[in-house]
Amino acid sequence: MKNINPFGLFDDDFLLDNLSKPGDPLQKLNEYIDWNIFKEPINVAFRGKEKDSSKGGWPPFDKLMLC
Repeated sequence: MKNINPFGLFDDDFLLDNLSKPGDPLQKLNEYIDWNIFKEPINVAFRGKEKDSSKGGWPPFDKLMLC
């Protein structure tokens, strides 16, 4: 079977290192922005019926990560 993924096992790590060396602007933003101030507005925007956790399954992702 042909490998459709051209990346190797550690290529993602190498790519992240190459982005971080010159100063990744997203990492700089992360130093200055307190992302937790966005949690409440995001929770209000996505308010709705929550899934019943008694049925099992994976715990939900933090909504801040999803935006």
